[in-house]
Amino acid sequence: MRNYLVWLSLGGVLLVPGRSLQGAISGQSPSALLNILVSPDIPDDQWKKAAEEFLGLSPDRATRVLFPEIAKGLPGGYTYAAYNCFDPLRDRKVPGWGRYCVAHWFWCKELACSEWRKAVSAVLLELWAQPLSFAGQMALLNGLCLDPQAENAIVSLFVDSAADVQLRTEAAVGLLNQREAKYHRMVLEFANQSAPDVQDRLFRVLAHKLSVDPAVVGLGFSLLLQDLDKEKAARQNGRFASEYGAFNFANDLNFYLGNLGLNFESDRKAARYEGNDGIELWYHDTVENAVSWWSENKQKYVQ
Repeated sequence: MRNYLVWLSLGGVLLVPGRSLQGAISGQSPSALLNILVSPDIPDDQWKKAAEEFLGLSPDRATRVLFPEIAKGLPGGYTYAAYNCFDPLRDRKVPGWGRYCVAHWFWCKELACSEWRKAVSAVLLELWAQPLSFAGQMALLNGLCLDPQAENAIVSLFVDSAADVQLRTEAAVGLLNQREAKYHRMVLEFANQSAPDVQDRLFRVLAHKLSVDPAVVGLGFSLLLQDLDKEKAARQNGRFASEYGAFNFANDLNFYLGNLGLNFESDRKAARYEGNDGIELWYHDTVENAVSWWSENKQKYVQ
């Protein structure tokens, strides 16, 4: 393999033929190492050396240099990933997505290590106080969602009516995961005043908590029936519409109400569900079981 000499500048990485890059990598600054890591042109063995050096950085130094990349959000202004990042060594060569994939991989590495958790959280809380992009705020929120030291900051975001509703929703999720008993009522009130997509997100979190709240049951069935109405309307207009969405709500309610001995799901192995249409029929029967139970028991849960 041909050796290269690396020249680092504000513009990125420039490769020229020369001596081995191994020595040039050692002792580089965090930002210089990140520039090497996001380059599609660095030879693989040299990239691995840079990755080893970067992973050896203290968590506060690594987190600080990665955050500006994470705060840019998904490439091209996407709201969801159009490319499935998998391996940073290969992903770095993907046009448009390489830089994001590499930075995101190393960011997740920093957040995942429990030994570094305290140090990383301290940096994230410090960054929280700075002006933030939506993507930056969301990254910090997700990184701090289980940290008790971040509770006050997350509460402030959640109760800020001027904040982006998606950020407030994820703040609510974080509070439920930290201290569900304390914030349950507040989050439920927020959900009841919000759009269906917010209700959906919060219900799925609330439905996996231990204590059964009649108001959460009511919210879940309201969402199930709304989804069922949409599916029926689509079929009436001649379009195929699976009942999988309503089935998912029934499944969450099944879990939530499980201590009552309920089970809305039919036996998936029954002969009735064999064949190509069996899965859709199973969805339908499960939803029907849930709706039937709700019709008989609604008054116990609606206040």
